[in-house]
Amino acid sequence: MSNFKTKIESDRIKNYFVHSSILIDVDGASLNNWGSDATNTQGMENTTAVKKVFKNGKMYAVVAGQAWRYWWRETLGLNGWSLSPITRDKKVAFTEANPLKYADDDIFGYMRASKDELRDEDGNIVKDKKGNPKKVDVTVTRVSPLKNSILTSVTPIDKKTLNEFSTMARQDGDAVPYEKQSYSAVLKGMFSLDLDQVGTFTKINRSGFKNVTDFTYKEILNEGGEEVDDLINPNIKRARLPKEKRVQRVKDTILALKTIAGGAKRTTNYASVKPDFIVLAVLKGGNNIFDNIAVEEDGRATLSLRALEEAILDNREYLRSDIYIGKATGFMDDVIIKEKEIGGIKIRVGSVNAMIDEFSKVLDMVIL
Repeated sequence: MSNFKTKIESDRIKNYFVHSSILIDVDGASLNNWGSDATNTQGMENTTAVKKVFKNGKMYAVVAGQAWRYWWRETLGLNGWSLSPITRDKKVAFTEANPLKYADDDIFGYMRASKDELRDEDGNIVKDKKGNPKKVDVTVTRVSPLKNSILTSVTPIDKKTLNEFSTMARQDGDAVPYEKQSYSAVLKGMFSLDLDQVGTFTKINRSGFKNVTDFTYKEILNEGGEEVDDLINPNIKRARLPKEKRVQRVKDTILALKTIAGGAKRTTNYASVKPDFIVLAVLKGGNNIFDNIAVEEDGRATLSLRALEEAILDNREYLRSDIYIGKATGFMDDVIIKEKEIGGIKIRVGSVNAMIDEFSKVLDMVIL
């Protein structure tokens, strides 16, 4: 990693991102659904169809990006994070929007529009002439440092979905029929995690940039944080959490992929949503270079090693880590990925969990 250390030290603007692409192999899954489908085989009203998207005239199974994020967030909660509580107010719902206290608010972003009682420097409530507490706008928003795609099948599922006819027949009287769809496919997805943005917050009065209130901004600084300049605009100041806390939040987020679980219809259509393949790297810049390495070949999903090599060679000047590739034994065993060096970039290969663990060790160097 010494060559990357030299590059990091010489970078004037250190906008580093974790970029990753994953593959998930599922059989008979029904992970994410929408309403009824006109193509149901029994002509019933009580039906559930899987989400689909069309491309080049073909139909592909889809898991919404929001669903994937939900599984990810819940897994972090099971792994020990204290998740930000949700408040429901009429037609809106929002989290606590406190990224100092809740790491998931930091990583997944938030929007909370509200007003609070105005307080003076001593913490006392300021009142108007009638004795009523004065209100101040405390609306805060934060764009998520973690960005992810939808999950979509590598190969089309036209005429390959299974319409499962089922009945609820345990009660007295007539059975209640219903129908649901399921599919077998290799799902692909990608994500990006902005390492500069994690644990770093602005308070300027601009949509998407007022991440925290003045009070929370000061609280971050009082609890061991520091004030840093914006990457490209030194006039904008940002409150940043201590490095060890930011590193831990990023590590926890990546490590959660080893135990991620979720999906609809799990009682009868259980499927593992842990990655069967993953590629991880740190790059300078926000574009994911691994977006087209999963391809269809002769009607099946596979990996294009040529596309992977091209992505590495074309972007080696932006790479700030080795390439870490994890693949489960039994998944695409015909695709042989060897440890080697491409254009001065090392390719490290192992099991999914081992490569996630190895990659997490890089984060201490690239999170500043």
